[in-house]
Amino acid sequence: MALPQKVVEQLSRTSVQTPGWSGQLLMFSSTAFLLSLFIYLGLVYGYKPYLEKEVQKLDSQIQAFSQQISVEEQGEIINFYSQLVNVKSLLARHVVVSPFFDWLERHTQTSVYYTKLNLNTQSRQASLSGVARSVEDLAEQLQEFQNDPGVERVNFSNVSVGSNSLWQFDLTLFFKPAFFIPQTPK
Repeated sequence: MALPQKVVEQLSRTSVQTPGWSGQLLMFSSTAFLLSLFIYLGLVYGYKPYLEKEVQKLDSQIQAFSQQISVEEQGEIINFYSQLVNVKSLLARHVVVSPFFDWLERHTQTSVYYTKLNLNTQSRQASLSGVARSVEDLAEQLQEFQNDPGVERVNFSNVSVGSNSLWQFDLTLFFKPAFFIPQTPK
């Protein structure tokens, strides 16, 4: 059955229009595709050959340099470099004790002195015997050690008053693992 003429005219007057965004999307995606294609071709046919030429130049320079040095000298250089790498790794793991004495000097109260020191870097402990003028000085010294960020814990023992009316004490300092490892700038 055919449509009446009036309906056909009405349908022909109202044209179906596509929204404007589809054309813009098509333009954007084609621009992005062409741009990426241009970049890809530039990298493949421009930058890659440039890099390959630079690698060839460096290879020829290395070849020329290696011909200037005899095989014996190359072996000596490799041996020396190996020794340097070994020394560097040893120094990186080396335990440095001398900064401990600077640290101890900075963290000791003026009215406290030590009579005995036993330092064990393997267990990260320092056992100290010392003398203080008063209990207050002893408490300040203990507080100083406990507040230090490098000290893990402090054991305090054998506090007594000596014949010269000075307070004698023993303490053991337990340090954090990185305390004895030197911090080298990289």
